[in-house]
Amino acid sequence: MKAILEKKLQFLLEYLEEFPQFTEITFTEYERNKLKKRTVERLIQLFVEVGSDIAGIVISETKNCVPETYYECFIKLGEKKILSKTLARKMAASAGLRNRIIHEYGEYKDSIVFANIKPLYNSYLKFYHEMKKYLDS
Repeated sequence: MKAILEKKLQFLLEYLEEFPQFTEITFTEYERNKLKKRTVERLIQLFVEVGSDIAGIVISETKNCVPETYYECFIKLGEKKILSKTLARKMAASAGLRNRIIHEYGEYKDSIVFANIKPLYNSYLKFYHEMKKYLDS
């Protein structure tokens, strides 16, 4: 499992390295530039999916049960004290954002996604470092 976790963490790091260029764009630029908008949305989707893969693997190793949802993956890491409950809740909330993006929920998707660009990046960066530390322990 360690090799799989290392590979998933490498994927997350690659996505994180691609994302900073989008943390300083304006809402107008985000809204009007379809390529930037779609890239941000896709990277958020990838953050959540690879993050929940990592969380699911870690949880399955500690509890012999795989969480059923992206949300549950992150919450369980907080319950097990692998992540702080605060970070676990932020990560779990990102699963809802991913669903909003994928399923086009709500009229205000653009403003919600845009408002979460920096916080989400910071949360996943912290998640990466916490999971790396967990893996190396």
